[in-house]
Amino acid sequence: MNAIAIEILVLAGIAIFLIMRLKNVLGTREGFEKPKAQSPATLRSPDLKVIEGGPDADITDHVPAGSELAQTFTSIKAVDSGFLVSEFLSGSRAAYEMILMGFERGDLSAVRSFLSDEVANTFDEVIAQRSSQGLQIEAEFLGIREMKIND
Repeated sequence: MNAIAIEILVLAGIAIFLIMRLKNVLGTREGFEKPKAQSPATLRSPDLKVIEGGPDADITDHVPAGSELAQTFTSIKAVDSGFLVSEFLSGSRAAYEMILMGFERGDLSAVRSFLSDEVANTFDEVIAQRSSQGLQIEAEFLGIREMKIND
């Protein structure tokens, strides 16, 4: 046999030996294992009491309790249980930044779906007027200091 075949056989033997040793070592228990988790059927769920009618903190953190806006947000939550006012505000903040920077760049294609036709047309007119006059805007969005929901 040539040297390459012998080398392959030796390496294959070493690989088989290592695999067998790993199987023996990893397949044994030493007593340091975590105890097996109980099956969900045997776990007892805690007795939780649901209190209906309490104010929703997600809503009252952003609008006064009992206001028309609070009732509107409550109606939205009744239809969409995953709706959160805080996430709505975060999305509004991101949309505001995208619209503002799109207007600054003169490219509204990415944000046109967020704009009404009237606002989009007004923005297009201002952008066209700005470019016809040779004006350019250089702006940087630093953030929003405070967000507040108004009627």
